[in-house]
Amino acid sequence: MKAHSILDAAGFGPAVSMGAADWVAVPDTPGVYVIFDGDEVIYVGMAGRDGNGSLRRRLRDHASGQVVNMFAQYLLFDRILNPADLPRSPQEAGRRCRAHIHQHCQARVLPSKDAAEARLVEGRLRTELQPTFNGLKGVAVP
Repeated sequence: MKAHSILDAAGFGPAVSMGAADWVAVPDTPGVYVIFDGDEVIYVGMAGRDGNGSLRRRLRDHASGQVVNMFAQYLLFDRILNPADLPRSPQEAGRRCRAHIHQHCQARVLPSKDAAEARLVEGRLRTELQPTFNGLKGVAVP
């Protein structure tokens, strides 16, 4: 797949299942991450905008499936909601997001020395990979 070749060339680590990640092995530093749903690149993000970011914390947050983070909102509205079977509570929506993430999503990470470096890589990859969820606007929490 083209995306994996681009990430390999940039020095990204191997894909890690978001449902079975060894979080201690994920760097606790700023950096860039790419999330896949199967083979599809769905999100490119960075950890470290505030100078204290951590890839480990950021990806654990995404893997939690909590609808308060934009990644989970995108998944909920794009992939998970079925008009015939809507979640009855925010907790149920979170459980559905978490189950989807754990069953289908992997992430690849690239640690960086600082937020400025991560921001440059993130911007370049968003342009090159055109992830499905980056750039979506106006997603509201149900």
